[in-house]
Amino acid sequence: MNVVSKEAKTKEEVLRQVLAELNASEEEVTYSFKEIKGGLFKGVTYECSGFLKLDLISDVQEYLKNILNGMGLEVSFEVNMKDDVTNIKMYTSNNPIVIGKNGTNLEALTILARQFIKNYTFNGPKIVLDVEDYKDRQIKKLERLAKNLARDVVRTKVDVEMDNMNSYERRIVHNVLTDFKGVKTESIGEEPNRHVVIKYDK
Repeated sequence: MNVVSKEAKTKEEVLRQVLAELNASEEEVTYSFKEIKGGLFKGVTYECSGFLKLDLISDVQEYLKNILNGMGLEVSFEVNMKDDVTNIKMYTSNNPIVIGKNGTNLEALTILARQFIKNYTFNGPKIVLDVEDYKDRQIKKLERLAKNLARDVVRTKVDVEMDNMNSYERRIVHNVLTDFKGVKTESIGEEPNRHVVIKYDK
């Protein structure tokens, strides 16, 4: 990965130099600043280090490929960037193995990939891993469940606690029920036992 570092008197100037060197827009680059204090008569200068997000995503794919090849699996990737989220879809020679029971293997690979990014930067692209359309199907299934439970809450006026979920799944439930009349949602509990409560809202 090509990491470019520059130094200048202002953050604006040093960022401009990094973007020019990478021939990219600010949205296409992950960068960070470091303040460098001068001597007694020297002012503060700034160092900026940056690299292309696409380069990092390519490195993530290579990292995942090495893991899966080590398991005796062939893999290809499809990358889609939307807003600040990068969706990496994997097509493998044995999808059930990569997904694991209830998606546990896929979740483990996602954690490894995110940690790989954190080793380079704390403000890198957010990634979501999927195997073919497994995550898409799970999202639709979770949205259907949330809406069905919300209808029950409106009908019975009794709050419902859902099963424990990770932050990504909880966000899906909150989003799908944002405009659902008669209910409100709240996340309660500590990880890994944090879950969503669908509450009756008059």
